[in-house]
Amino acid sequence: MQSLKGKNMVVVGASGGVGRRIAEAGVRSGARVLAVAKQEGPLHELALRIPGVEVLPLDAGTEDAPSKVFDAMRPDILVVSAGAFPPVAPLHELSWQQFAGNWESDVRIAFEFCKAALLRPLPAGALVVVVASAAAVGGSPISGGYAGAKRTQMFLASYSQKESD
Repeated sequence: MQSLKGKNMVVVGASGGVGRRIAEAGVRSGARVLAVAKQEGPLHELALRIPGVEVLPLDAGTEDAPSKVFDAMRPDILVVSAGAFPPVAPLHELSWQQFAGNWESDVRIAFEFCKAALLRPLPAGALVVVVASAAAVGGSPISGGYAGAKRTQMFLASYSQKESD
């Protein structure tokens, strides 16, 4: 990764998985990193393990989450990788609530943060990264609405880029 010295990086969904690894890499590359996540325990463990990372415990799936995050740090790099774990069951075994979980979480988070980045402009040259999944292209037959939710995140990123241009 190139040097990010002097850059502010916000990673939404930094308590685990890809988001955590991105936050760690950002600090190693010299960025000032704000790690955002709903799960306080893993978030605070990250702060203890990686000196210099700042944390903000927050449910990113709320309408006011982007405002709270941008008030804490105006990012040059915004990474949106938060989301719910998909259910693992055949379609006929899922309830609508289970099927739609990734829509209510992953899509909502991408929507709220992309919208906020457009309405409360980020610094010139800022980068917004929405982390989706290969399931967005290839499907995922035993994970409910996960693949469709991930594809919609890709659409949201594309629409936001066009509006930003």
